[in-house]
Amino acid sequence: MIISKIKKKFIPLDTFIDFCLYKFKHSYYQKKNYFGHKGDFVTAPHISSIFSEMLSIWILLFYKKINEPKEINILELGPGDGTMAYDILSSLKKFKFLECKINYYLFEKSISLKKTQKNKLSKYKNIHWISDLNKYNKNNSIIISNEFFDALPIKQFIKKNKVWFERFVHYNNKSNKLEFIELIAKKNFIKKIKKIYNLNINNFIEFPTVLENLINNISKILKRKNSIFLTIDYGENSELCNDTLQAIYKNKKSHILQNIGNSDITYQVNFYHLIKLFKKNKLQIIDFANQSKFLQNLGIKERFEMASKNLKNLELKQLTESVSRLLHPGQMGALFKVLIVYNKKIKII
Repeated sequence: MIISKIKKKFIPLDTFIDFCLYKFKHSYYQKKNYFGHKGDFVTAPHISSIFSEMLSIWILLFYKKINEPKEINILELGPGDGTMAYDILSSLKKFKFLECKINYYLFEKSISLKKTQKNKLSKYKNIHWISDLNKYNKNNSIIISNEFFDALPIKQFIKKNKVWFERFVHYNNKSNKLEFIELIAKKNFIKKIKKIYNLNINNFIEFPTVLENLINNISKILKRKNSIFLTIDYGENSELCNDTLQAIYKNKKSHILQNIGNSDITYQVNFYHLIKLFKKNKLQIIDFANQSKFLQNLGIKERFEMASKNLKNLELKQLTESVSRLLHPGQMGALFKVLIVYNKKIKII
């Protein structure tokens, strides 16, 4: 079905990604997909529950910072198979002094993933699903996400001889395969990009067109009482853009135009873009650090030492490898970044 839609005309890259990941029942995130070691990719919550435990500690620290309200609302964007939500709720349950009602909201559009999440979280109360951030209007909100922005559909623009072109996808009837083609970019898109990036120093731009609206919606929530945002994703903070788009099929890199609807398509988030949009909404950047520094500040090494005491050889080996993967600069430790946004200056850790 996806290829039949593409055959009809040239389609922009972001539309192609939307078709592959979200649009149809045969799209990647609309089908039953396996996350973790048996799936196409492994995220931090699947590597070890200790990752979500650290996020729980961060949530507790913020809860205390806002004087322990009677109710807190956790809103997770793109919760995948629900593993992080499950582990966070399990961890928070252990803290007896947390005497407040916890409402957990999941921002999810995939019907298939909603079913998986409902299954996984069935033993917990006060779990809610939303598909429109505009309809969410709670105070005391802690918005979190892990590997959410990297799955947004993006456009790609290439500069040749001072002229900007946009990347499209089309079906070549002669070779019977999908191909990239570059067409002169529309002026309105170039105007939008100019507001974020210096086009004189860039020859290539990756631009998620839905990002501004998404950040505006998150910003509205953040302007409500005692609300904060934390996101973790892989990427950089740079005025310069690169071609980072990739497809992952069965835990290995695949060609973007192959395994249509069966591959996850992602790009490396440029936090420069996110930060600029949040500042435009007059919000404060509380922290921007790599994942290793963030987790260590929360005490992951101390938690590892405590957990190690009761483990047998194989379990200890597995936990050691997992924590190393989360922290090592050559793995997730430096590549993944943590961005925290609030409506005023605040220190949490």
